[in-house]
Amino acid sequence: MKGIAFYGKGGIGKSTTISNVIAALSLKGKKILQIGCDPKHDSARLLLGGFTQTTVLEQLTRTGVVSLDTVMLTGYNQVKCIESGGPEPGVGCAGRGIIQTLQLLKDQGLDTNQFDYVFFDVLGDVVCGGFAVPMREGYADEIYIVSSGEIASIYAANNIAKGLQRFTSTHGKLGGIIGNQRGTNNERQVLEEFAKKIGTQLIAFIPRSELIPQAELNSKTILEFAPNTELANIYSTIANHIEHHSNPVIPIPLSETELEDFLHEFCYNTKPQINPPHPTQTPINNNPPKQTTSQNTTNSKNNTANKPTAQTLTPKERIPVYGCSLTGAYNIINQINDATALMDSPQGCAYISYCIHQKVPPDTYPIDLPNLLCTNMQETDVIFGGTKNIEDSLMYIKKRFPTQPIFLITACTAGLIGDDINSLISKLNTNNQRILHIPSDGVMGGDFYSGLLTACQLIAEQFIDKTLNPLDDTVNLIGEQNLATTANQNFQTINHILTALGIKINCRYIRQTNIDEIKNFKKAKVNLPATNGPTIDALCTFLDKHFGTQTLQIPMPIGFEQTVKFTRTVAQRFGKEALAEKLITEAQTTYKKEIEQLKPRFAGKKALINSNGANIDWLHSTLSALDVEVTQINAFNIFAPEERTLPKLEANYTADYIEKAVCLNHPDFILSARTLTTDIPCVSFPVLPPYGFNIGLDYAKELNLKLKIPFVEGWRYDE
Repeated sequence: MKGIAFYGKGGIGKSTTISNVIAALSLKGKKILQIGCDPKHDSARLLLGGFTQTTVLEQLTRTGVVSLDTVMLTGYNQVKCIESGGPEPGVGCAGRGIIQTLQLLKDQGLDTNQFDYVFFDVLGDVVCGGFAVPMREGYADEIYIVSSGEIASIYAANNIAKGLQRFTSTHGKLGGIIGNQRGTNNERQVLEEFAKKIGTQLIAFIPRSELIPQAELNSKTILEFAPNTELANIYSTIANHIEHHSNPVIPIPLSETELEDFLHEFCYNTKPQINPPHPTQTPINNNPPKQTTSQNTTNSKNNTANKPTAQTLTPKERIPVYGCSLTGAYNIINQINDATALMDSPQGCAYISYCIHQKVPPDTYPIDLPNLLCTNMQETDVIFGGTKNIEDSLMYIKKRFPTQPIFLITACTAGLIGDDINSLISKLNTNNQRILHIPSDGVMGGDFYSGLLTACQLIAEQFIDKTLNPLDDTVNLIGEQNLATTANQNFQTINHILTALGIKINCRYIRQTNIDEIKNFKKAKVNLPATNGPTIDALCTFLDKHFGTQTLQIPMPIGFEQTVKFTRTVAQRFGKEALAEKLITEAQTTYKKEIEQLKPRFAGKKALINSNGANIDWLHSTLSALDVEVTQINAFNIFAPEERTLPKLEANYTADYIEKAVCLNHPDFILSARTLTTDIPCVSFPVLPPYGFNIGLDYAKELNLKLKIPFVEGWRYDE
């Protein structure tokens, strides 16, 4: 069996050419199978006398199974014909349909060895992964490109050659170019020269002829309709070349510059300009008009509340988090107790996202029935589009949870196949139950924090009541770290400080909250970021701009000194200075008392710190309070601390550099964010330490116990 594939630009005449070549080979007594790999599924029409056969994907959609008896028909001169088919225009992935077709035929026991030839008729405008399967997976032994002398057709042929060069072996696969005349200037010469340029040959040139449309009108090949004509002889010549004279090569496609030069020389008959003028560009408006959504139009056909109106803010100069946007969006939605999340994704995405959010202790994150459901996207959804599946899933949720808002989060695949989700949501939305699309689109939507930011923005636009006025002595907490094991501990610390100051937390945006608390977001007078960083800064900027709130920029309360700054900054904003000083004095008394108890163990010691850039002010100040000399602080290059005020700070350190630093400084112990192999006691410190006055004190107590343990076990010297 020999596999032959015909590629070419859509509408160039591939199906007509391949059908006539197959007819010519069948007249030589060859057993042939033709597989149409074009969503138009009209490849075998001339061989089947105009009969529109059931495609593989069509039968798969209707019945869920594929029967060879139904999809493989017998046409002219016993030629067997199969059409892969494709999705409705505008949705799904036709290329993926080819992959599915070939796999299904293999699973159904199709024995291609019973044929002399298996022909593939493949769309070649874009040689994407699916359409490249016949060349990539070894189905086709030789590839023929059907092309005219038109510029678009030459471009397509060169792209096909690029795909062939990528996927072919050392034996080569390009059998040649088949010219199909369209009437451009010097068309045959253009094709001959192009063939030479990419290292192959023009094996035939099919002239324009009225016989072709006449034969097609009668649903016949030229070999059947007008067998004794020059045109029939040309198709027979191509068949003869495939049978006896093919010498496939690995093509050498032209670069863009080379292709442009070729087109100017042979198609335009002009020389290209050395420095062509740049096209004028319309200036981009970086300040689009602010969009708003109405609280009372959720059931309108022209509803815009379902569309992403939040301005996209991309945090700059931050290290990407290696989790996808889908997981970041679910990280937020999972914290809304009276909402349901529907993930339009394969079930694995939903499972992994849910498991990630259960990897923390139960007291930090309550283990309960998940508020997450999944559309369980299948191969057929990818090929044909998944709108029906999404609608069925939404209707199921609406029936089970009729009063809960639904958040639809999309994965990578959903972002590729083109489902019209917003129209579907507009149809299903009601005044009693809102459906909000979070277009996270998996890795296509960015990293973890991109999804988190998008979800927070869109939820704010949809649910926050803009008409409310702030109450005295109230704050919103913004951007708690939902996956951190210290999240609840940090909240309790901040809440303790605020309570001591007579300040109430209105809404945690977004952690362990509900829709009513989000609606009442504007009842708070001030927003307090619960963490620092570009993403939370961008979120606070968005909330202040769109809802008129005010964010208080404060340092996180990590260690005694920063907690003092945090407490005084918040107190000053609310006029609670006296209460703040009382709280600080009480904490200071306890802190000094316990530090004095620890000093004899540490005073006069030397320490070397290896940091990955986390906040270590608390650690440095604690060691200073214990009279420990910090001889040097080493920081990794990409994680260098933003604060450059620490003494003896060295950046860009490596393992070799650490050894030199140890030799130079002779520390009594090393505190490191990374595990080190050394003869000197090395103890880790928390990269994300808990908040509060006493984090440094608590760590010093722990360090005291660890340093009492012999660092080098005595048994090593027993011999």
